[in-house]
Amino acid sequence: MSHSQQTIEPWLRGIIRCPQCKGELADVERAAGEPGATDDAEVAELRCDTCHLAYPVEGGVPVLLVDLARRTDG
Repeated sequence: MSHSQQTIEPWLRGIIRCPQCKGELADVERAAGEPGATDDAEVAELRCDTCHLAYPVEGGVPVLLVDLARRTDG
């Protein structure tokens, strides 16, 4: 089970959607050394494959702001 799944309440995880396109969000953890991750820690995020945005999860709280999302399509 990923870090973001453990810290986001299950009832909340079942209803949150991408604020840009209302698509489903997938739990993803970027390994240390990947873009946006620190050298010593994994970064949890919720990723939308429809509009190619990734939203950070900070302290178990998803930050679902389009302005703070990271583009994932290159």
